[in-house]
Amino acid sequence: MLSPKAGPAQVTLRGRVIDSEIGQPIAGATVQIRRGSPLLSTDTLGQFEAHDLAEGDAEITIQVIGYSRGVFRVRFSASGDVDRVFALDFTGARLSAVVVEARAEKLERRYADFEQRRHRRMGAYLRWDELEKQGFASVGDALRTVRGVRIHCNQQTFECFAFMVRTPQCQPTWWVDGVQVRSFHESTSIRDVYGIEVYRGAGEVPGEYAGSDAACGVIVVWTKSRPFRVSH
Repeated sequence: MLSPKAGPAQVTLRGRVIDSEIGQPIAGATVQIRRGSPLLSTDTLGQFEAHDLAEGDAEITIQVIGYSRGVFRVRFSASGDVDRVFALDFTGARLSAVVVEARAEKLERRYADFEQRRHRRMGAYLRWDELEKQGFASVGDALRTVRGVRIHCNQQTFECFAFMVRTPQCQPTWWVDGVQVRSFHESTSIRDVYGIEVYRGAGEVPGEYAGSDAACGVIVVWTKSRPFRVSH
């Protein structure tokens, strides 16, 4: 007697949607597994479950107000169910100013020194919410809007560098996440930048960044440490 053929494997996906930077769950996100499939929604813990999924590759789309649309590729196999964390990047789009500011205050604990200097306004400051609002694509795009800063580009090497108007003969000193670096390309994506500090001359530079070359200006970049980022 012939045994009946087994049907195609059915897989269960247990997902959790979180904020890519601070790790908090995102409730009310819309989840679609493969085009044309029914829409799911995350609960208050950011969780969702999808059952009876056919094995093979799937493109999962996740959307919610205030975050970038996430598209993730997952492969389902007959070897078992899938547990996966999906991280979305916060934008603040279509959210009230109160909500955006509350998030900024939550993050201030990690960037307290930056926020203190920003409130003293000794130099020029650009924070993540302003960068997002203006839609800058790179650090150089943001620096172009700062009074007293010029971006010079080498057409042969396709590299761009920042200079202070007061001291065009020398390049400013760069600090990234509290560490002095020899160079930092202005073409660097702004997606992971929390804030930028620009000091256009020795008279603006705070003590922690002062030095023999401070007269050329100082640019300080703070990146978002995304401990909860999950590779797509």
